[in-house]
Formats: sequence, structure tokens, C-alpha cells
Amino acid sequence: MGRLKDKVAVITGGASGIGESTVKLFIEEGARVAFSDQDGQRGIALSKEIKSTGSDVLFVEAKMELEDQAVSFVQRAADHFGQLDILVNNVAIRMFQTVVEASQESWDKILSVNVKSYAFCSKAAIPLMQKQGGSIINIASNNAFIAGINTVQYDTTKAAITGLTRGMARAHSEEGIRVNAVCPGPTFTPFHMQRAKKSGIKEEEFKEEFARPLMLKRPGTPEEIAACILFLASDESPFVTGSFIFADGGQTAM
Repeated sequence: MGRLKDKVAVITGGASGIGESTVKLFIEEGARVAFSDQDGQRGIALSKEIKSTGSDVLFVEAKMELEDQAVSFVQRAADHFGQLDILVNNVAIRMFQTVVEASQESWDKILSVNVKSYAFCSKAAIPLMQKQGGSIINIASNNAFIAGINTVQYDTTKAAITGLTRGMARAHSEEGIRVNAVCPGPTFTPFHMQRAKKSGIKEEEFKEEFARPLMLKRPGTPEEIAACILFLASDESPFVTGSFIFADGGQTAM
């Protein structure tokens, strides 16, 4: 407890899944947290839940793929809390199309959400971190290194995030800003619960199939990914930058 005491964190896509678990874990560890999501109903509910415990949290309904909204969100968080120490770029979407099936519109959408939003939020956050230093954690995926099934667009965007991570780490290391990425593998989130339900597959059967290519033979949990994000956000990783943590049950190593 207290590993993020006196720190201010900004988290995108924070209303569900890995983002929600990260918001809750950061709060438990003493951080003051601002999070964004385009799901206003879920974001407000989570904000009320956290505030009921006496913790300070700020929720902003916004679309991070729009630069003005991304910049406004980051600046609003810094103004509200008086500083900014941590940025977690987490928001993402998936599309299940081959390169033949994909359209200009779907490419524009996924590149905007999964790549441009990370750049926009980082562009706003870095000047606010330059005085005291900071940590930026980008949520990539092991799909940046191994191909998924009909996820060529998603795989492409996550590979782009690895390049963005290395480039920002090198450009801003002398300012005391560390930039790293977490690369989750199959992680069972509400998104996958919905996929199982739509497919008419029982949750346990879906999890079993989901985990088949993993050494650990089970999918990860959002809480397990959040723990990796916490490590990179905290002062426990001061010598780590430009790096990737694979939290994928051993899938990439097989």
C-alpha cells in the first residue's frame, strides 16, 4: 500500500476492464486519479463508487482520438490535482477484419483510437511532467509480436505503440520521464464476456479455448495486468524505460 502516495495519475479508457482495474489499484496505492472514457454512464458509476470510499477521483467523458478532447482532459486533470506524474494510455478498440475486408473508414477509426490518442495524450502530458519527471505506460499487446486471427488492424496498431514507446523513451529520458509498455496476452474482460454471450458459448468454455495457446493454460485477469502497470508507474522501476513487460501467460515465448 502507498506505492503511489502523493502521485497524480491520468488513465484513458478507465471505465471498464484493464482500465477500471488500474484506476482502482492506483487509488488503493495512494494516487489521486483522473480517468476518461466515452462510456459516460459507466464512468460516472465508477467515479461515485470510488468517491464513496473517501478517495479523490475525477472522471471526464471524452473521446481520446480527438486531439482537443485528449489535451483538454489531461490539462483538466493537472489543473484539478495541481500536478501530473503518471499517464496510462489504455484506450483501445478491436476490429475483426482481414486486410481485404478492412475499409478506409475502419482503418481511420482504429488508428485514431489505438495510436493517435496515445500520441495526443502524451503530447499534453509530457510538458506537465518535465519539472519533476514522470512515467508513461502505454498498453500495447503481445499481438504486436504474434498475429491474431482476423485482427490485422489491431495487430498493426499495437506494433505501432511499441515504436511510439521506444521513440518517446529516447526523446524524453533526459527530462526524467520514463516511457514503457505493457503487452498483455489473452485477458478475460467484460469485452470477452460479451463476445462469449453473443456467440452462445458458456463462459468457462470460452475461457478454456481462450487459454489453449498459453503456457499457464488460463487467461489473465485485468487485476494481473494492472499490477504490471503499477510496477512501471511506481518508484520501484526507476531504471526501466523503453521496455516492454509481457503479461501473456507465456504465449509469446512458445
